[in-house]
Amino acid sequence: MPKHLNSRNIFFIRHGQSESNVNENMAAGMNYDAPLTELGKKQAEALGERFKREGIYFDYLFTSELSRAIDTASIFLSALGNKDIPTKRSDKLNELQIPGWRGKARNDVVTTEIQAMWGKSGKHYTPADGESEYELQKRYSEFIDKEIIFNSEIEKIPESVNIAIVVHGWALRCFFQEILEYDQSFIKKMAMDNTSISQFKYNDIGWRLVRINDSSHLEKLDENSRRYR
Repeated sequence: MPKHLNSRNIFFIRHGQSESNVNENMAAGMNYDAPLTELGKKQAEALGERFKREGIYFDYLFTSELSRAIDTASIFLSALGNKDIPTKRSDKLNELQIPGWRGKARNDVVTTEIQAMWGKSGKHYTPADGESEYELQKRYSEFIDKEIIFNSEIEKIPESVNIAIVVHGWALRCFFQEILEYDQSFIKKMAMDNTSISQFKYNDIGWRLVRINDSSHLEKLDENSRRYR
């Protein structure tokens, strides 16, 4: 294993509310590249203001190729005043894909039979014409290992590095299951709020969790986020 000269502070951020998130009864939105709603844009701005209050600025940015992740990153970095940083977009960071479920009600596609098969096979189950959660884990892991963990440019920086990765909720739950090694059933049980922060530190001893699904910056913005009262 190469010698890491720094600690990487990695902030996984879910995008702001998109048009596909509005109706929670849908299995998947009709538009795979659904844009942010007006609330989603405000959430992203609140995230940037929060990072500014906390004095957290970023050295690198990674996003998926979907507009809701790209726009969330642009808005929060603008609010933070931290716009000009090395940026990479990749379809390897896109959300889990199940084309056959797009625009369909959850109850119509996630039937009792499907739930039983999914429960039996776990993350290796491939729903409809999509990919399995395991396949998503692998593409995330391969990308993050190559571009962040074992990136020779980042490895050799002698001070701590702050990295933002703006992506998608289901994808994050899958990736966290792999690095934290919790039971795969928690992929579906874990909440991942829009613009939530899940922060990890990576150094010579590997991954260490700092916080997960922290969306407290939304408390005054969205009644539905007031989970602490």
